[in-house]
Amino acid sequence: MGKLCTDLKALADYIRSAQNWPSEEISADDILRAESKLEDIIMEESAEPEQDFNDISDIISKVQLAGNTWNREESAAKTDVSTPQTSESSNVELPPGVDEQLLEAFIEQQLAVLPEIEDAILKYEKDERAETLAGLRRIVHTMKGEAGVCGIKDIGILCHQLEDYIDADQGEGGSTTPNISADILLDVKDWLDGYFNSLSRKEAPSVTLESILDKLKYIDAQEGSRKNKDSEVSSEKVATIEESQSEKASEKEEARQTVQSVPINDPDLAKEFIEEANEHLDAIDENLLVLENDPSNMDAVSAVFRAFHTIKGVAGFLGLGAIGDLAHVAETLLDQVRKGVRRFEGSVTEITFRAHDMLRSMIEDLKNALVAGTDFQVDPQLPVLMTALRTILDGSSADQAVSQAAISASPASVEKSAADIDPSARQTKGKNGIKVNQTMRVDTAKIDNLLDTIGELVITESIVVSDPAIRSLKSIHLEKNLSLLDKITRSLQDAGMAMRLVPIDATFRKMERLVRDLCRKSSKKVDLVIEGGDTEIDRSMVEKLGDPLIHMIRNSMDHGIESADERQTLGKKPFGRIVLRAYHKGGNIHIDIEDDGRGLNREAIVAKALEKGVIESGDNMSDQEVYSLIFNAGFSTAKQVTEISGRGVGMDVVRRNMESMRGNVLIKSQPNQGSTFTIVLPLTMAIIDGMLAKVGSEVYIIPTLSIIESFRPTADMVSTVTGRGEVVKFRGNLLPLVRLSRIFGVSGSIDNPTNATIMIIEEKGRQWGLLLDEIIGQQQIVIKSLSAGLGNVPGIAGVSIMADGKPGLILDVAGLIKLATA
Repeated sequence: MGKLCTDLKALADYIRSAQNWPSEEISADDILRAESKLEDIIMEESAEPEQDFNDISDIISKVQLAGNTWNREESAAKTDVSTPQTSESSNVELPPGVDEQLLEAFIEQQLAVLPEIEDAILKYEKDERAETLAGLRRIVHTMKGEAGVCGIKDIGILCHQLEDYIDADQGEGGSTTPNISADILLDVKDWLDGYFNSLSRKEAPSVTLESILDKLKYIDAQEGSRKNKDSEVSSEKVATIEESQSEKASEKEEARQTVQSVPINDPDLAKEFIEEANEHLDAIDENLLVLENDPSNMDAVSAVFRAFHTIKGVAGFLGLGAIGDLAHVAETLLDQVRKGVRRFEGSVTEITFRAHDMLRSMIEDLKNALVAGTDFQVDPQLPVLMTALRTILDGSSADQAVSQAAISASPASVEKSAADIDPSARQTKGKNGIKVNQTMRVDTAKIDNLLDTIGELVITESIVVSDPAIRSLKSIHLEKNLSLLDKITRSLQDAGMAMRLVPIDATFRKMERLVRDLCRKSSKKVDLVIEGGDTEIDRSMVEKLGDPLIHMIRNSMDHGIESADERQTLGKKPFGRIVLRAYHKGGNIHIDIEDDGRGLNREAIVAKALEKGVIESGDNMSDQEVYSLIFNAGFSTAKQVTEISGRGVGMDVVRRNMESMRGNVLIKSQPNQGSTFTIVLPLTMAIIDGMLAKVGSEVYIIPTLSIIESFRPTADMVSTVTGRGEVVKFRGNLLPLVRLSRIFGVSGSIDNPTNATIMIIEEKGRQWGLLLDEIIGQQQIVIKSLSAGLGNVPGIAGVSIMADGKPGLILDVAGLIKLATA
C-alpha cells in the first residue's frame, strides 16, 4: 500500500460524504461500491487492490468531472473544472482532516518530482521501452493519489487522463507501441510546472485544465472499446472476488510472515530517503513525548501524522513496501486521533512508540544494506507489529495487541540495533556499497550569516597578525601560535566556502530538454553529453548560470552544428555532438560548451564588426579578440532570424552575466571541427583570489582571473603611437598602456614605466598593460560591497580590509577598461 502513496482514510471520508450529493453522472450505488472497496483496501482484505483502486479512481473522477468539490457546498458543485480560477478563489479547498501544511508539503514534493518526470519522458523518447513508460506511469499514479487527498481536483483529473493516455497504447503483456507522443507528455509536464509554481506562490493558476486535456484525447473508438472490455471483465470478476477473497487474504498474510529481501534499485535516492526519514523520526520522537504528557495536543498529533505520511510516500516511491506499509497503518491510527475517534492514551500510545522504534530500526537496516551493497532485509518481527496495529484499528483486544507487539522489542532486536550503530560500520563500505553520511537542514540565511562572520574573522586575523606591535615581539612561541591561528582560520574559511557549494548536475540536466526542443525546431540531430556533473559551484551562481548556458547552446545549435545532409557531405556523422563539461582548474571552475560543428567564421565576424562600426580594422587582431566580438549587444552573423537565434541578444546576455559573476569566457575554434566556449568562474562569490598592487599611497586588488603576466619593461618596450597613446610591446603585439594613477587621480605614483611594473590584463579576448608602482603579493580576499551612499563606482567591484586595517579597492577590469578607453 505504500506505493499508492495516498491518505486512504481521508479518501474514505470523502467518498462517504459523496452520498449526500449524487448526480446524473454517478449513482448512490457507485458511491457505496467505492466505499466498500476502499474499506477492503485499508483493511488489506482486497483480493486485487490495484484494480479496486483504479475502479475507485474512476468513480472519483466522475464526481470531480461533475463539478463537485471537497467542501460539498451546493454552489461549488456547479463549478466548471475548465474555468480558470480567480484570485478570490485561488485557495485550494481541503478535504476533511487535511491541513494546510500537508498541502504545502505536497506542492513542494511535486516540484521536486517534476524534473524526474522530464528525465523519464526524455529517456522514453530515446528507448521507447515499456519499463521506462511504466516508471513514468507510477509517478503519475502517485501524484494523482496525493492530489486527491489534498483536494486539488485539476491535478487528479489530469493525472487520471494521463494514465488513460499511457494505458491506451499498452498492448498485451504490457508491450508498448510508439504511439505515445513525447511532445504531448512534455506539454503535460510544462503544464504541471506552471500549475504547481502558481500554487507555491499562492496565486491562481494561469493555466486551464481544458487546454491540456484536449491534447490527451485519443480515438473515441479505442476508448469505447477499452471501456466495454473493462466492463465485461469487471462483471466476471464481481462473481469470483467474493469466493476467493478470504483465501487470497490468507495467502497474503502467510506471505507476510516470511522475511523479504528487497533490492535497492536507486542507491542515491535511498541515501536521501534515509537522511530525510531520520529527520522525520526525530520529529516523531519529540512530539510523542509531548503527547505522552499532553494527549490533547493536536499540533503534536498532526506533526506525528505528517511525518508518518511523508515516510510512507517516499518509501512507496522507492519500492520499500514494508516501510511504507508500517508508516501507513501508523498514520491511519494517528488520523483517528486527529479526528477524535480515539484518544492518544493507553494502548494507542504504546503501539505508536513501537511503530516508531520499528521504523527507526528498519531505516537503520536500509542504511547498513546501502553501506554493504546488499539487498534490504525486512525485519522478521514486522508482521507481529502490523497485526497488533490492525487489531487496535479494529477496536478489539487492544491489550493483547500491545503485548504481541512487545515481541518486536526482544533482546535479539536490541542486540541487532546495538550492532547497527557500531562506528566502524558507519565509516566502511562494502563491495558496490556507498557511504551514508549524516546530514541536517539549515536555513540559508543562517549559512550566509555564518560566512559573513567567517569573513570578518579572516580580516581581523590578518590585521592582528600584521600589527607592528605584534611583529616587534621576538618570540618563537608567539610565531608558532600565530601560524596555528592562521592555519585554523584558513581551514574555517575553506569549510565555509564548501557550505555554499552545490553540484552543477541539476543545471546541466535542464539543458537536455532544451537540446531536444531545439532539435525539433531546427530538424537537426544532436546528442548532448554531460561530463563532470558532480563538480560543485557556489549556489549563488547556479541561477545566474542558467541563462548563459541556454544562449550558448542555442548559438552552438544554430551557428555551429550543421544539418544532417551537410554533415554527411563533409564526411561527418549525421548526429552532431555538444558536450557540457565542468571541472576544477587553477583554483577556478571551468565549464566547457564544446560542439563538433562548423566552427566560428573569423572573416564573417570581422565583416559584421566593420559594418556595425565596432572596429576600424581587423588587421592586428588575434583570433581570441575577433571571437570575443560576438559578445557585443546586437551582434549576429546570421543571415536570417530563426526561432533559435539570429537577433544578436543572446551572447550579450552571456557577457553581462559573466561580468556579474566576475567570470570570463575563452573561445577556441577550428574550421569544420567545432568550437569550445570555456566559462571560467571563481569558486565562490564571497571570496576571490586577488593580486595586491600599490599605486602611490593606494592599494588596489586585481582579480587573478584577469591577469596574464607581470614584468618590469625596458625603455624600448614602451612607446607612444599617434592616435593610440602609450603602448607596450608584449609578445610581438603593441598593447595599450593604462595608468591607474591618471584614471583614479592618485598622486605620488611612479611616472617612468622602466622604474615601475606593468601587469598584462585581459578582458573579452583583448589585452592591456596596467602601470603599477609595485606588486605586493597574492592572497584570498573577502569581498565587501561599497556603501549605499557610494552606489556603483565605475571601475570598482567592491572593497576589502587590508592587513593594516585600511580599505583596499577591488578593481572591476571590464569597467576599468571602459574608463580607460572612454
